[in-house]
Amino acid sequence: MRKRVASLFATAALVGAALPVAAAMPASAAAFSCQPVSHSYTVSQEKVAVHATPSPRGSVVGYKYKDNKVHADYACSNSTGNWVCIGQCHVDEDAITGRWVFRNYLKG
Repeated sequence: MRKRVASLFATAALVGAALPVAAAMPASAAAFSCQPVSHSYTVSQEKVAVHATPSPRGSVVGYKYKDNKVHADYACSNSTGNWVCIGQCHVDEDAITGRWVFRNYLKG
């Protein structure tokens, strides 16, 4: 009985592995792109939220204020717009974290 159950699990795993990876990804993840940059900006709004992820729904970890200078290490684009990472940036296939600001709130 154990061998039969084990073979059923193995078959299910093989079938699952054969599915395209894109089918498992949400549509918004497929349209996500990042690139390293080195650019300085000035905050153009009175008060700008700094997020833990490049998303308006990401937790707010701080604020920048009008005329503050920030330096971007990464620039990313997704379905919510263009974002720049201004600190503690970690961008790879498994995780994207750091201190992110919406690019439209910056000039320069």
